[in-house]
Amino acid sequence: MNLFTRRKFIPILGTSILGITSISLKNNESKVIPPIKPKHLKEGDTIAICSPAGAMENRDDIYKFKTILESLGLKVRIGENIGKRYGYFSASDEERASEFMNVISDKRINGIFFIRGGWGCARILDLIDFEIIKKNPKVIMGFSDITSLLNAITAKTGLITFHGPGGNSTWNKYSIDYIESLLFKGEKIKYNNLKSDHPITCFSRGTTTGILIGGNLSVLCSLIGSKYLHDWKNKILFLEDIKEEPYRIDRMLTQLKLNRVFDKINGLVLGNFRDCIPKEPKKSFELKEVFEQHFKTFNKPVFYGSQIGHVKNKFTIPIGSLVKINSTQGTITLLENCVI
Repeated sequence: MNLFTRRKFIPILGTSILGITSISLKNNESKVIPPIKPKHLKEGDTIAICSPAGAMENRDDIYKFKTILESLGLKVRIGENIGKRYGYFSASDEERASEFMNVISDKRINGIFFIRGGWGCARILDLIDFEIIKKNPKVIMGFSDITSLLNAITAKTGLITFHGPGGNSTWNKYSIDYIESLLFKGEKIKYNNLKSDHPITCFSRGTTTGILIGGNLSVLCSLIGSKYLHDWKNKILFLEDIKEEPYRIDRMLTQLKLNRVFDKINGLVLGNFRDCIPKEPKKSFELKEVFEQHFKTFNKPVFYGSQIGHVKNKFTIPIGSLVKINSTQGTITLLENCVI
C-alpha cells in the first residue's frame, strides 16, 4: 500500500494512520515522521550480526547462527563484540553503540540481526545517531531486549523495523518461512496461529486498523517517559514477555493503563508469555486471570496467544507498518508491503 492509499484512512483514524510515525512533543502536539521502508533482502546480500546487549560467548551457537543465515543465501559479517564479555554485557556502552553505528553506516551491509537480547539496548540509545540511520535504511531485526532499539529507531526515524528471531532463537522452517515471505519477497502476510498448538483467547471482540508497534512488555515499560517511544494514538500494540510472575505482568499492565496507553491505542495483541507462572499458585492469579481483569470489559479488540516472542514457531512482524487485526479470529493482516 503506497502513501496515497494510506491516506484513505485519515477520516477514520487520523494522521498517524498514514503509516506515519508520530512522536509526542512537550506541547502535546505531534511531530509527523514519514515512513521509511528498507530494501528487501536477496541472495548475496550481507547481514551483520551485532551484540548491542547481553554477551554470547558460546562459539558453537555463534557459528550455528552464521551457518543458518548462509543457508538463506546471505553473506555474514560477525560484529566486533560477538564473543566478548563485559560484566553482563558484550562490551561497554560506547563499544556496543559504536559497533551498531559502524554497520549502519557501512553501505556494504544490507541488514542487521542480533546475536541475543538480555539487557543493554536502552543504555546505548543516547549514543545512537538516528539521522545516520535515517540516511542508511536497512533491514533491522531482533526481539526481547532489542525491543527498545527497534521501537526507538521507528519512532525517531520512521524506518520500519522487524520483531523476529535472534541468534539464540529456534530457526526452524516455520519461522524461516515468515522471514522469507516478509523480508525477501515483501509479501502482505496474514498471521494466523497454528491453533492446535497455539490456541487464541479473545478478550474483546472486533476488528481494527492501525500502525503496529510493541515488543517485550518489561522493556517497553522501562522506556515510559523517555523520548524513545511512539505517540500511542491509533496504534496496534503487541506485547510479549518471559519468566515474569503474574503479579509483575499485572503491575506493568497497570503502568501502561495509568499512562493512558490503553486509552489511545486502537487494539492490543498479547503474544507468547513464556513461563510467566506464579511461584506460589495458591497465593496468586494465573496469567490469563490477570489478562481477564484488565481486558474483559475493554472496548477495543484484544486477543491473547499470537505466536510472537519467546516461542519456537515464531512470527516475524513489522514495527511501524499498517495492519488490521481480528481479535475473534486471532489474526494480524499486513495492509502494505514492509520492504521495497
